[in-house]
Amino acid sequence: MNVVVFGASGKIGRMVVKQLLQQGYKVTAFVHSNNPFEASESLTIKKGDVSSLADVKAAIKGNEIVISTLGSWGTKNKNTLSTAMNTIVPAMKESGLKRIISLTGMAHWSSDAPKLKDHINSLVLNVVAPKILKDGDEHICVLEDSSLDWTVLRSPVMTNGKSSEYRLDLSTSGLIASIPRKAVAQSIVDQITDKKFSKKAAVLHRK
Repeated sequence: MNVVVFGASGKIGRMVVKQLLQQGYKVTAFVHSNNPFEASESLTIKKGDVSSLADVKAAIKGNEIVISTLGSWGTKNKNTLSTAMNTIVPAMKESGLKRIISLTGMAHWSSDAPKLKDHINSLVLNVVAPKILKDGDEHICVLEDSSLDWTVLRSPVMTNGKSSEYRLDLSTSGLIASIPRKAVAQSIVDQITDKKFSKKAAVLHRK
């Protein structure tokens, strides 16, 4: 199976690409400029801009699964995820691709039944990183409004822990929650074949 990974040069993106290659997938790594990967017969590097329809179409050509590990932290406009989905979704539809797995941060989503802790989380995030929160929500909206077979994984703070174990459900977690990046990467790869959370924004928990 052929998989394209957007945001492949980031911390999670690199882990996802490594795991995919280890599991025998053929991978197209979409990077903006920096290529951190060693040459491999199973790996193709595509450099481009996620806001360019031509670049995105060229990257997804010949692939069956789309993965996004993009993030807006450290960017000027803090709208990378929503900008990317507004390009990736139409490119996928035009190419006949259906399955997309996307990573974003932890915040309660409109389909949640928010508890007090969720309202507190949102209030804090709206103060600390309002644009990041809005970008994550808007990118889910784009996917929700599409006809694609999508899964969004919502992650709490990521650490350098060694465990790859995780739990995935629809219950939100608190602001102090954390999970190893290795587990986040594993969860993303697992969603290629696990359709339990199709068309849902699932939450990652430490196991």
